Amino acid sequence: MRRGQLSLSVVEAAIGVFLVVGVAAGFTAGVTPTPSPEPRLDVLAHDTVTVLGSEPTADGDAARLVALARTPASFDEAREPTRDRIERLLPADVAFRVITPHGAFGYPRPPERAVGSATALTRHGPVTVRVWYG
Repeated sequence: MRRGQLSLSVVEAAIGVFLVVGVAAGFTAGVTPTPSPEPRLDVLAHDTVTVLGSEPTADGDAARLVALARTPASFDEAREPTRDRIERLLPADVAFRVITPHGAFGYPRPPERAVGSATALTRHGPVTVRVWYG
């Protein structure tokens, strides 16, 4: 009865190929990247615009967004209460800036930060809310 033998170098080569393919597959699959903060920031900005668009001002005359965009006088009147409301709405580590046809308020945006943004169109012009981790 004859026995077949495999050469030792063939066995080593096969193990080496499996090892190289396994390492390459590990690098290809890799580690999942951390999720980008931008989608969450966009959601925060959109939620802020939605709340400001549905809440009336202190006099109950119009929504906060409309008051910010209507006239320079209504912007000046609604700015501080709106700033306080946004600070209560957003998490403590999120900064914001609101831009209207009559001015802007909030924090200056630092360069090279991920920013979420949402814009609401009113009869008097657009109101944009930008948020970022700060």
